[in-house]
Amino acid sequence: MNNKIERKFLKIQDMILDDLLSFESKKYRKLIVDNWKSRIGKGKTCVIENGSVFEKAVVTFSSVSGKNLPTSSGMSEKIHKIHKFKAMGVSVICHPKNPKVPTSHFNVRTFMIFDKKGLQNWWIGGGCDLTPFLPYKSDITLWHSSLKSMFDPFNKTFYRKFARECDKYFFLPHREERRGVGGVFFDNLKYKDHADSLNLLECLGKTYIQTYSKILKRRASEKYSKEQKLFQQIRRGRYAEFNLLHDRGTKFGLDSGGRVKSILSSMPPSTSWTYEMPKELKRYETKLLKTLKESWVI
Repeated sequence: MNNKIERKFLKIQDMILDDLLSFESKKYRKLIVDNWKSRIGKGKTCVIENGSVFEKAVVTFSSVSGKNLPTSSGMSEKIHKIHKFKAMGVSVICHPKNPKVPTSHFNVRTFMIFDKKGLQNWWIGGGCDLTPFLPYKSDITLWHSSLKSMFDPFNKTFYRKFARECDKYFFLPHREERRGVGGVFFDNLKYKDHADSLNLLECLGKTYIQTYSKILKRRASEKYSKEQKLFQQIRRGRYAEFNLLHDRGTKFGLDSGGRVKSILSSMPPSTSWTYEMPKELKRYETKLLKTLKESWVI
């Protein structure tokens, strides 16, 4: 069973990586492929660095197991007397060079709980969200409409429920700001049987990369100014803050003894924290904050 599930996640990883690589010219493309094993599991981390389109894009598959379910899993208080757990999934982060292209994040995973007799319980989780710096309404509406179209055949209530959960989750309380313009986020979900749930995750992976690719095609070759690039660097600081302070995936990886360099590979390659937003960038900040306060849930 585990091998079949692993192949499903590796298929999702390959699909997304192939599409991202198609945007990079062979001349500038630098791909790092790290097949790794550790005391708690194994994985495959693929990193595009310093490309023509991506400063960094990371697509990671991991499969880890243990006897004690970390509290950051969100389920440790509800599960008792486990023999072992197994967590498997794919995570993606794209930090584009062009500040007109939004940062995107995608993650899908399954948790399996075993007692001495076999599989006791399981659930899935995941989602994807969009973090623009110089926002375009047409990109945001495309993002949300695509996700709604994907989830509706599974359950008409899923999109709105998961989109609202995304807005709630990707929020920086110390800044009183949402991280981006949302998407979907769900956890501890069972959709029919395990195979049907894994199929839902695969469909989400296809929708994520197809939609993000459309946005990349629109924006990646557009011209931008030094001011706009500096604004991207400053706003990337918000992304770093969320990942280090609030992200469950980061906490779970560290709590379970995962590989630090894989876990933190989602961090932006470069960012900036300024004491005050430069005056010449205030107009970009005003527009972005207005966009972040809007509800984009369809």
